Amino acid sequence: MASRPIGTGNISFGLVSIPVKLFSATRSRSVSFNLLHKKDQSRIQQKIYCPVDDAIIDRSELVRGFEIEKGRYVTFTDEELKNLEARNEHAIEITEFLPLEQVDPVYFEESFYLGAEPSAAKAYRLLADAMRQSGRVALGRYTMRGKEHLVLIRPYGKGLMLHTVYYADEVRPAEDVNQAENEAVKEAELTLAKRLIDELTGKEFDPSKYHDHYRERVLQLAQQKVAGQEVTEPAPEPRRGQVIDLMSALKASLEKRGATASEAQSTSESKAAPARSPRSSRPSSERRRAGGRK
Repeated sequence: MASRPIGTGNISFGLVSIPVKLFSATRSRSVSFNLLHKKDQSRIQQKIYCPVDDAIIDRSELVRGFEIEKGRYVTFTDEELKNLEARNEHAIEITEFLPLEQVDPVYFEESFYLGAEPSAAKAYRLLADAMRQSGRVALGRYTMRGKEHLVLIRPYGKGLMLHTVYYADEVRPAEDVNQAENEAVKEAELTLAKRLIDELTGKEFDPSKYHDHYRERVLQLAQQKVAGQEVTEPAPEPRRGQVIDLMSALKASLEKRGATASEAQSTSESKAAPARSPRSSRPSSERRRAGGRK
């Protein structure tokens, strides 16, 4: 089934104008559940309840309120909100071009394919090829349903993709999170960690290798229930303990990957281990033979 556009837009930069269609690029496949009445398996309904009047009220009695402080609201009518909406509907105004690596993925929100309109196919192709060859993406504004969005347009596949982007004040500061910046890392540990990263490095991004195992288990169990099969609970997976010896954990990880950590091990031991006596450095077999001589 062909994809249906969820909206339209008009890309503009300078005096160039390119009409496009927007198509959803992603969809959530997460499982969801409905709340049922246990007694008769009927789906419940949610009512709008007023705790002050202790009564169920109709939607026609509702107004929109904006909380200016805890427990205090100012109300808006639909007409007032309509007057606040942006007027330049469907406009996608490019304000600047920049390298994609300058935009951190934390700012990406939703993704949409941009489809070419037949009347502007050449202009669409020109913009897509120019951005791809120059290694640039476009940042701009998109007005949809009366609201202005910050967006990023980038080459994708053979065409273009649009991402809605969070505003700066919508991204929480990373400094609010403990990032262990004062924790010292030993050179030997860093060497083993980088080797393990090399062992786990793939050649390309292949998301088809990964699956939502929770969703698969839910669907399998649902089919078993439909077929009347006995439902069994899988044994819980053993919980991993806290890593105490970082070096040992890194070495074990490398060995599990079929690699050897002998070079890094000898380097770290030569730095950390005290000098051995000549007698203790001899192999145990030689010491036994020497001990047996008269």
